[in-house]
Amino acid sequence: MSSEERRARDPNAISIEFPEGRRLRSNRSRGGGGAFAFFAAGILLGAVALGAGYWLGGRGAAPTPPGTTSTATVNMTGIKYVPDSITVDVGTKVTWVNKDPVYHTVTSDEADGPLQSPNIEAGQSFSFTFTEEGTYSYHCIPHSSVQSGKYVGMIGTVIVRAGGGNGQHGTPIDLPYAWRDPVTTAPPPGWHEWNITLRAEEVWLEVAEGKAYAAWTFNGVLPGPAFRVRQGDKVNLLFYNGGSMNHSIDFHSARINWATAYRDVPPGEAHTYSFTADYPGVYMYHCGSNPVLDHVANGMYGVMIVDPLNDTRPTPAQGREYVLVLSEIYASDDVNASGVYTGDHAKMLAAEPTEVVFNGYAFQYDPRKAYGYPLNAGQDELVRLYVLNAGPTLVQSFHVIGGIFDTVWVENNPENGLRGIQTWTLPSSGGAAFDIIFPDAGLYPFVTHSFAYTGLGAVGVLSVT
Repeated sequence: MSSEERRARDPNAISIEFPEGRRLRSNRSRGGGGAFAFFAAGILLGAVALGAGYWLGGRGAAPTPPGTTSTATVNMTGIKYVPDSITVDVGTKVTWVNKDPVYHTVTSDEADGPLQSPNIEAGQSFSFTFTEEGTYSYHCIPHSSVQSGKYVGMIGTVIVRAGGGNGQHGTPIDLPYAWRDPVTTAPPPGWHEWNITLRAEEVWLEVAEGKAYAAWTFNGVLPGPAFRVRQGDKVNLLFYNGGSMNHSIDFHSARINWATAYRDVPPGEAHTYSFTADYPGVYMYHCGSNPVLDHVANGMYGVMIVDPLNDTRPTPAQGREYVLVLSEIYASDDVNASGVYTGDHAKMLAAEPTEVVFNGYAFQYDPRKAYGYPLNAGQDELVRLYVLNAGPTLVQSFHVIGGIFDTVWVENNPENGLRGIQTWTLPSSGGAAFDIIFPDAGLYPFVTHSFAYTGLGAVGVLSVT
C-alpha cells in the first residue's frame, strides 16, 4: 500500500484545500503518521545508512489565530506604535522597528526613565531589555505633545511582570501538525487568466516538533500558497492586509512598476494589480515592507512556478512533480507569555538560523520521524523537483544522496539545461527545476549540502519503488 493510500485511510486525517488546489494533510493525533511512519522508519534505519547522525527532525502546525498576546516586537507604522501596549515578563528584550518613512524615538515619559533611544531612522530598530517589574510609559518626541499633564499622540506602554524571570516567559504550547503536500501539477493546456487572492495574516503555527512560532504569513500558511501558471498567462492579484502592520506583495515573476505595484498596504486595506508572466521560472514572491528582512524571515514568502510556453523537455511521470521551498527561521531563545517563539531580529542580522526547512517545517519529509512522510517515486521514472531558496539570506546547495541530476533547468527554462549535475547552488531567491531518474529502488535523502544547516531541518527522503 502506498503512503498516500495509508494517509487516505487514516480516520484522523483531514484535508484543507489551498486556493491554488494544493493540499495540507493534517494528523490531529499526537503520534502523527501512525503505523506507516513507524514501519518506514524501521526500514530506513535498518536497511539504509543515511550517513551522519545529525539529520534529525521536527513537526508542523495548523494556523491558529493569535488573539491578544505578549510580544517582543513593536512596529512603528502609520505614526503609531503597533501594538501600543504590551505585557511581557522580566528579562524580555523588546525591539521597536521603524516601518515609517520618517524617524521616531522611544522615549520614557519620565525624564529619568530607562527608554532613551536615539533617532530611529526608517528601516532601523531599537531594543531594550526589561529587568524590573513595572509599567513603562513612553512616547515619540517628534510625534507627541503634552496636554493636561499627559502625553498624547504617538505613545505606548510596556507592562513588565515577574513571570518566570531570566528570560523564561512561559510554557511552550504545542499545535496540531499539518503536513504540507508538495505535489504540483501543470496548468491545463492553452492560455489562462488567473485571479489570485492573498491575505496577510499574523498567526501561530509550528515550525518544528513542539515549537510554535508567531509567524507573519500569506493565507495563514508557511510558506505561502504555491502557484503554477504558464508563460504568457495573465495574473490578476488581489492582496488584502489582515495583519496589524503594513505589508506588501512582491512577485519576482512580474515585470512591473514596483513603486506602485509593490507599495505598502496599511492594515485593513486592499491592493490590486496585474502582470503577464513573461519568462519561465521558479519564482519567489514575498512581502517587501521595511524591514524586508524581518517580513521574509517571519514567513511572508512563497513560490510561483511559470511553465515554458513551448516545453520540449521530457514529461515527468504523473504525480512525480514536487515543489520544495527552502527557507531559514530565526526563533527567539525563549517563548513569550503565551508559549510562542517569536522572530529574533539580531539572529536575522547575523544570519544564524534556528531552523532551515523544506516547506516551512523541519524534517517533515523524513520518515524516521513519527510525523514524517517521504516523497514517492518510481524506479526508472523521471521525477522533477521545483526548488526555491527563499532565504532570506543564506546560499544553499541542493543535493540528492545516491543520485545525480540528469538535468538542472536553471529557472525552469528549457534553454538553461545543464546535464549530469551532482549539486546545484541556489542563491537567496534563486530557483531551478531538477530532473532525476533512479535506476535502483531505495530511500534517497534530499538535503542542503551546506552542512552547517542540514541538521537544522533541511532533510527529506525520496522513496523509490
